Amino acid sequence: MNPIIDQFFSTFFNQIGLIPASEHCAKNGCGFMMVPESELGGGSLWTYPVNTYCSITIYHLKYYKDIHYCYHHPAMLVVSCSSAAIAEAVSPVSNTNSEQLLGYYLPDGEHEYTVPAGAALDSIGISFLPEFYEKRLFEIYERDFSDLPQIASMLDGNTEIPSVSMVFRQIAAYKPTVGTSELYYEAKILELIAELIEWHTLIEKAPGVKSIADSDIEAMHRLVHFLQQHYCDCLDVQSLAKMCLMSKSKLSYLFRSVYGSSIIEFVQSLRIERAKELLADSTYRIGEISSMVGYGQQSSFTGVFKAKTGVTPNNYRKLQQKK
Repeated sequence: MNPIIDQFFSTFFNQIGLIPASEHCAKNGCGFMMVPESELGGGSLWTYPVNTYCSITIYHLKYYKDIHYCYHHPAMLVVSCSSAAIAEAVSPVSNTNSEQLLGYYLPDGEHEYTVPAGAALDSIGISFLPEFYEKRLFEIYERDFSDLPQIASMLDGNTEIPSVSMVFRQIAAYKPTVGTSELYYEAKILELIAELIEWHTLIEKAPGVKSIADSDIEAMHRLVHFLQQHYCDCLDVQSLAKMCLMSKSKLSYLFRSVYGSSIIEFVQSLRIERAKELLADSTYRIGEISSMVGYGQQSSFTGVFKAKTGVTPNNYRKLQQKK
């Protein structure tokens, strides 16, 4: 059994009252589905050992009473998209965003926490044993990945990286199939690592980003959260600048310095990623999807979509249907 799963089965799962679900609850026979004992809470936890070194865990849990655990945890790096209740347990930064990107390294040793009653515990996470990024990745790509824990630790719940959030959403939406799911998940894990490294590189190279005031960086984080909620609306930089109480030029400079793209490019990426989801998983017509993601003219949507993906929306849908 995968070392990560084995460790959790023998200690952690038992302490938080999780028991194996009936076989029909599993995802096409892939992974392990756990549920709380009926008197303790509701929801489920699904975990899938991608390989010997890493696993994916998706859970939606809520307990009726406080649950305390204390167990020996192996050294592990975790990257997740989680609810505020999860963030409170692992991040010193506090906010109420419904979804937060989190990264943290747990050293080998005892770990203890009390899960509060009624808290919404929602998470899509990937757990890595150190061997994965210290040895396995190096053997494949001949590149030093030892800085991955440092990069991941920058995800404190306030950091917004749309491409990383999208990977987590795709992992959650995917329906695993015996024989191919491990290929899909490993590809998504590598994509997530690549996105994190690219984001960190942009942050490091951005001119003057280290001299930006904390208040301005926080303003950019709030703006990104707003854009993620309103990307389909009619937005213009001047109005956004007024909302942020700064000039248009300052806003444009700060946003590019922090995120490595213009606001317009950022919004376009959000729209196209959502459009890709709708094209793959719905029967809406192209014109309807165009309107749903914020484009008044289907031709404009098609032009941006092809520029971003290399194919038209219609061809993208056909490619997804063949998978």
